[in-house]
Amino acid sequence: MIPANYKEVAIRSVKKAVLLTPLSDIIILHRLKKEFQEWERNGKPDVLPNLMKQGIVEEYARRFRLTTLIETGTNMGAMVSAMKATFKRIVSIELEESLYARAKRKFRRFSHITIIQGDSSEVLGDLLPTLVEPCLFWLDAHYSGGLTAKGPQETPIVKELLQVLAHPVAGHIILIDDIRCFTGQNDYPAISKIREIVCQSHPDWVFESRQDIMRIHASSPKSDKLASGSSGQHSRDSENLA
Repeated sequence: MIPANYKEVAIRSVKKAVLLTPLSDIIILHRLKKEFQEWERNGKPDVLPNLMKQGIVEEYARRFRLTTLIETGTNMGAMVSAMKATFKRIVSIELEESLYARAKRKFRRFSHITIIQGDSSEVLGDLLPTLVEPCLFWLDAHYSGGLTAKGPQETPIVKELLQVLAHPVAGHIILIDDIRCFTGQNDYPAISKIREIVCQSHPDWVFESRQDIMRIHASSPKSDKLASGSSGQHSRDSENLA
C-alpha cells in the first residue's frame, strides 16, 4: 500500500541523497547569499540573515576573547564552516542522523572540530563537565521542518540554558538564535520567561533581545564595543537584569 504522505517521503529521500554530494555546499552558499540580498532589498529589517548572524558570533568571540564555540543544532554546518578559522575548538551537536553524518564527513579534516550526534539537552550534560574555560554558546537546536529532527520537544532551549547557567566556569557568552519563535507556543517559552530564568541565577547579567538573537552574559568590557550596527548602544529591548 502506498502511504498517504508518499510525496513527502520521496522529497525527504531526495534531500538526504543530495546531502551526500558536493552540490549541497553550492546550494547552501547560494541560499545564504540570496537570503542576504533579500534582507538588503527589504530595507535591512531587524531579523538578520544568517550571514550577518555569523558576523555577530565572530564579533562576540573577538570582544570577549573566546576560543571555544559550542553549538547546538548543526543543521547544514554553515555556522561551523564560517567559524572554523575563528575558534581553536568547536563542538557542534546535531540530532538528525543524516545531517550529523554530513557534518562529520565535511569537517573530518579539521582536528579542532567535533560533531556529536544526539539530543543537545542530553549531550550538554556530558560535555559541560569537560569545559574548563569560558565558551561561546550558540543555541540553535530546534525542529524547523524539512530534514531537521524533532526530539521530545520542538526546542530544548530551557534545559540547555539551565545547564549552561549552572556551569561553574565564569565568563560564558550565551547567544540564542531565532527569538522570533519565542512566543510561548509550540514548546517555545516567551522571551520574558528566558529573561526570568537568567535573572534567577545571574541577576547582574546583561540580557539583550534584538536582531533575532538573545544575548546573555556578564557585564561587557567597557573599553570595547560590539560592531553589530548599534554603535555599542543597547536597543530598547536590552536591559541589565540588575
